[in-house]
Amino acid sequence: MEGRGNGGRLVSARLVIAYLFAVAILCPLTTRLFAQGDTISFYKALDLEASGKYRDAAPLYRASLHSAASVNALLGLERVYAELGWTDSLVAPLDTLIAADPREETYRTVQLRTLQSLARGADLQRAFDRWVHDMPNSPAPYREYARLLLDKNQTASADSVLALAGKTLGTTRDLQLEIAQARAAEGQWLESAHAWREALIAGDYLAQAAAYALAPTPPSSRPAIRDIFLAPPIEVGPRRALADLEATWGSPTDGWTALRDLPPDSAAADAWGEFATRAEADEQWAIARSALVSILQWRRTPDVAIRAATAALNAGDPAAALQLAPLSDAKGDSTVAARSYLPIHARALAALGRAADAEQLVAAYDRFLAPGERDALARTVAWGWVRKGDMTHARAALAAAGASGDSSDAAGWLALYDGNLKTARTLLRGGTETSPELALALGLIARLKADSAPAIGHAFLTLAKGDTAAAVTAFTAAAASTPTVRSLLLATAAHLLAAQHKDADAVALWTRILDRDPTTPEAPGAELELARALRRQGNAAGAQSHLEHLILTYPESALLPQARRELELLKSTIPPAG
Repeated sequence: MEGRGNGGRLVSARLVIAYLFAVAILCPLTTRLFAQGDTISFYKALDLEASGKYRDAAPLYRASLHSAASVNALLGLERVYAELGWTDSLVAPLDTLIAADPREETYRTVQLRTLQSLARGADLQRAFDRWVHDMPNSPAPYREYARLLLDKNQTASADSVLALAGKTLGTTRDLQLEIAQARAAEGQWLESAHAWREALIAGDYLAQAAAYALAPTPPSSRPAIRDIFLAPPIEVGPRRALADLEATWGSPTDGWTALRDLPPDSAAADAWGEFATRAEADEQWAIARSALVSILQWRRTPDVAIRAATAALNAGDPAAALQLAPLSDAKGDSTVAARSYLPIHARALAALGRAADAEQLVAAYDRFLAPGERDALARTVAWGWVRKGDMTHARAALAAAGASGDSSDAAGWLALYDGNLKTARTLLRGGTETSPELALALGLIARLKADSAPAIGHAFLTLAKGDTAAAVTAFTAAAASTPTVRSLLLATAAHLLAAQHKDADAVALWTRILDRDPTTPEAPGAELELARALRRQGNAAGAQSHLEHLILTYPESALLPQARRELELLKSTIPPAG
């Protein structure tokens, strides 16, 4: 019996050893399988969340909290709990996660966010204190707590946290972004700018945030802000932020000044390209050209060259356009030359009064052109002859295109120049071209029911010839004889004046629109431009009055967001009364 007992115990011991050996071998594999399963759960949760199935996603996210995807699973759980109104259910899992890994900053950050959203102020303070205790040399607790307070506009409390960080850590070097935001919220513009500069050197992606925070800086403090951002050494981040600021302050030329001295590299090219895109959208063509030329001097690419040439054309420098995008850039590819470079060259030659050269060049590439492209170039050549005052050759240029020329956009424009609205109405409406001039012409044609309007045709012809001063006079004279579209003609003349920086004359026309035609589609735009002109002239009170009037009088206008933004910026620059 005793022997059997000893033998049984020996067998049992061997089984236990074998079991433990198997566990030792299989446990890592089992752990990996479970981890893999939890990761799969996480991706299923992501799909369910994307489909709006928050209740189904929540348990899968929670099951993934202890997987390799734990951080992302927690963020997902935070989102779906917020959607379901279950944020309080996040408190217990957070306590568990933090106990297991007290140095994971995301867990701590989510804990602060959660307690703040639940308005549990005392618990929030304790959570912050525990984080500081567990990571005494880290700026993270101060940074995240200050950000939460700033998001809730609790600037004084955020300032206290930042001051505590400086005292405890001995430096606020890693907290410059939060300090910058706090100082801006307090109206301490220069202190904010100094902090922003430090933050931007570490992360130039913060440029837009810096510009937004400092946009309300009053005019009296702006020179000092410029000095801070322009001070050596030259850094991309501060210069980008200043360029954005100058654009917001209505000084795009100064914005380019902030960027032009950047040492040429990929980061500078990105900044120049972003600025050029904004300048193109705002039709600041001379500035766009300068920015694009800087990119070309660093690295030449066909698309940037074509954009630079187009900007030069639109800025009134056709000779530069020919140099910026030469036909040789097509490298012998006639199709590329015809599609990408020929329109620029034909337009530039026409603008230079070299209509015959433009006509000859277009003919040389004719077989590489699609019908729509041929029509557009026929109009370009015709315009070249129009600018020389030679309407006979202009018509001949269209006739050379055959039937397509007679029914083209260009034929419609010539009809308009003759005052033949009936023909112009048919041809321009069915054309393929899009341009600001066409939009203006179509707007006039749609609202003017007459078939003939020589005065309007003369105004458009004068504009086509490039005589802006005479065109203003012609559009103003046409407005007197055609009250149906008077406001549109006056708005056109005002736009031409404003483009020449003749604000006083433009103001007179915008005022006339508001006085005589306050119910027309042009009235809201006239009032917005009038307010902007008054602001540039230093008449803040007058600008504010017009912006407030626009918002109240034209509540359905698409210009309301712009008006509100202008008013917001304006109010931030007006000193308080008393």
